[in-house]
Amino acid sequence: MGPIDFGVREHRPDAVPCGQGGGWQPVNDPARVEERTIDEASGPDNPAHPGGGQPAGLGLSGGQVAIDLRTGLAALCLNSYFFLFLILGYPPLQKALGDWYGTNVGRTLAAVPVLWIPYTIYSGATDNFRVVPRLTFALYLLVPVLIVLFTRKLSNRLHWQEWLVALVLWLPLDFGLMKGVWTWPGGGLAYGMSALVGTCLGVFCVVCLQGLDGVGYRWRWRALDWRVAAGYFALYAPVAIGLGLLTGFLQPAEKLASPGALLPMALGIFIFIGIPEELLFRGIIQNLLEKAIGRPTVALGVASLIFGAAHLNNGPSPDWRYFLLATLAGLVYGRAYAKTRNLMAPALLHTLVDVAWRGFFR
Repeated sequence: MGPIDFGVREHRPDAVPCGQGGGWQPVNDPARVEERTIDEASGPDNPAHPGGGQPAGLGLSGGQVAIDLRTGLAALCLNSYFFLFLILGYPPLQKALGDWYGTNVGRTLAAVPVLWIPYTIYSGATDNFRVVPRLTFALYLLVPVLIVLFTRKLSNRLHWQEWLVALVLWLPLDFGLMKGVWTWPGGGLAYGMSALVGTCLGVFCVVCLQGLDGVGYRWRWRALDWRVAAGYFALYAPVAIGLGLLTGFLQPAEKLASPGALLPMALGIFIFIGIPEELLFRGIIQNLLEKAIGRPTVALGVASLIFGAAHLNNGPSPDWRYFLLATLAGLVYGRAYAKTRNLMAPALLHTLVDVAWRGFFR
C-alpha cells in the first residue's frame, strides 16, 4: 500500500463527485490546493517537524513518523481536541454543560483558556512561538464565546445570535485565516485540526450555551442512518457523475484508488469533512432556516444554495458547474438530515460521495 492519504487537503476540503464541499469550509480543488500525505507532512525532512534533525522513526506505509518527546507532546495535544470532538457528541453531556455554565460569565470565559492550554503546549513542542498564529487561535476561541455572553439578553428574533456565531466560526476557515496556526503535521491535516476545533466550539456555543435544538450532533449509529445514506447516494451518484462527465467537470481517474487506500481515506473524510461540514450546513444553517421560515422544503432549498455558493471561491475562478453539482449534493445531504434529524446520515452520505469522487475521478 502506498503512503496513507486521508484525502484531506489544505483549505476548505469537501467533495462531491462533482467537486467538493468543510467543514466548515467546503471544497477541495486539485487545481488550487496542494495535497500532502501524512508521510510528507510528518517526516523529519519537514522543517516544521517538532523534533528537528533525524529522530528515531517508526515506519508507516513506506515513510517515517518521528518518535521523540516533542512529537509525542504535539500529538497528545492534537488528540485532546479529537477527544473533545468525540465526547461532545454525547447529548447528556451537552445538557450537563449547558446547565453548569448557564448564564455564569466567569465559568463560560474560563472555558477559553482550557481550550487554549493544549495549543500552548503544542506550540512549544513544535517551536511555533510566533505571535500571529497564537493570537489568531486565541481570538478564534474567544470571539464566539463573547458573542454568546454579550448577546444573550438581547432579543433573538430569527436566531440571529446563532447565525453570528456560525459565521465567526466558519469564515476564518473559509478564507484560510487559520492556515498558519498548525505548523505540524501541516498540509490537509492542519486544516483538519481547525475543523475539529471549530466543530467543538460550534457544539459548545450553539448547542450547549445557546441551546439550539434539533442539531443532531450525537454519536448514535442506527440502521436507518446507513439505509438513508446508501439510498440517497444511489440516487445522487448517477446524476452527479452524468452531469460531471457531460460538462467536463469530471474525468475518469487515470489510476483508481486501491481498496487498501479507501478505508483510511473514508475515515479522514468522515472526521475532518463530513461531520464538520454537516454540522454547519445542516445542523445549524438548515436547522435555523427551518425555524425562521417555518417551511422545511424552502429551508432545504436555501441551505443547499448556500452550500453551493460556498464552493464558488475554491477554484482559480468561479465555476458554475461546481455550484450546480454542490447545490444538488446539498439537496440530498439536507434530505438525509431532515429524514433522520441526526448528522450521522448526511455525514455518511457526504463521505460516500467524496470517496467516490477522489477514488475514481479527477
